[in-house]
Amino acid sequence: MIKFMSSPVEQLGMYLHLARASQQRQRPLVRDRLLVLAGAIAVEMGLNGIAAYCREQILDHNPRHFVGHWPSLQLALPDEEFQSHRRQLLRRFPQEKVEQMLDSLGIQMAREREVYFSDYEYAAAILGTTPQALDALFDDSDENT
Repeated sequence: MIKFMSSPVEQLGMYLHLARASQQRQRPLVRDRLLVLAGAIAVEMGLNGIAAYCREQILDHNPRHFVGHWPSLQLALPDEEFQSHRRQLLRRFPQEKVEQMLDSLGIQMAREREVYFSDYEYAAAILGTTPQALDALFDDSDENT
């Protein structure tokens, strides 16, 4: 089955689902790689609370992780060093592979986003939190809600 490139919110959902599955399977290094990709997409979508949460989860596991070189993923994104790292991760986790991984884990994403009020609420739910909790944690009132 040939599938066209997913929308940013679909890509974000895929990476977040796989990150959660990696956490549950006790594969923290894989989880961190997927959270880097999810966090970068979240920045591009203006979901700064989601990006901050992804970064925090990575640094909680590995305080010396690459993302710690910047105070936020918003500041990391334009940096060429970060972009180079992101490209490496995208080669490791291209959309086709991500879709196969989701399928092998039995994660069905068809129209999942539609049941949520916003992309922010959707991404927060996958992370097991709420927009309100993220806003309180990161004091970021300019989210897309």
